[in-house]
Amino acid sequence: MLLCLLTGCTQNLFRPASKTTYQKLTVAPNYQYRIRKDDKFTLSVWDHEELSVGSIYSITQADSKWVLVDAQGKVTLPRVGAFPVQGLTINEAETSLKEVLGKWIVNPQLTIKILNRQATVLGEVYAPGPVLLEKERNTLVEVLGRAGDFKDYADKTHVKVLRTSPEGAVNETEIDLTSIARTELNSLEVLPGDVVYIPARRGKEFSLRAGSAVAVASGVSALLLLTRIILAL
Repeated sequence: MLLCLLTGCTQNLFRPASKTTYQKLTVAPNYQYRIRKDDKFTLSVWDHEELSVGSIYSITQADSKWVLVDAQGKVTLPRVGAFPVQGLTINEAETSLKEVLGKWIVNPQLTIKILNRQATVLGEVYAPGPVLLEKERNTLVEVLGRAGDFKDYADKTHVKVLRTSPEGAVNETEIDLTSIARTELNSLEVLPGDVVYIPARRGKEFSLRAGSAVAVASGVSALLLLTRIILAL
């Protein structure tokens, strides 16, 4: 039985370690999110509900109306019609819309929100799945905390972050969180679209199988003891 358990975890035991490249997760101080295709877009125009789509008080996709940024990078808005927003920052999109709405409204005040800015956390955390990024800047530690923190078998030395560049290339960054000073942790930022993966430590499968084997052995021993007691009677 022990030989079978060891054979099952051989691949993990000899997994090669990758070089830590956490510096790639630093983000320029002037970074701003740029609107993408398939983003869920809301527009609130103060005192003009007929021109609004959604509300500035809505936080999630579930409690707000929204329009989708289409394949041409445009959103369809009341009175404005198809309006190009792909590649613009939120500030740039607001400025452009103010110029358009200024044809009908004196000094329009408006707010744009993107509802689906999120990262995905997978692996050894208690609440894997999408994590909504409500702020402009979100650290890796904050995102992991919102994913429920690490499970017991989480390998904190090989945390991986997959990030897609504007050109479509996927870059992988591997981080050893146990070797980074606390002062450097705040420089590790997660961007919308990132995928954070927390692998399991080597030997997890062996430990789980061993635990199951111990439980089975204990059950068999208890059954044998009970049988002996019954026969003795």
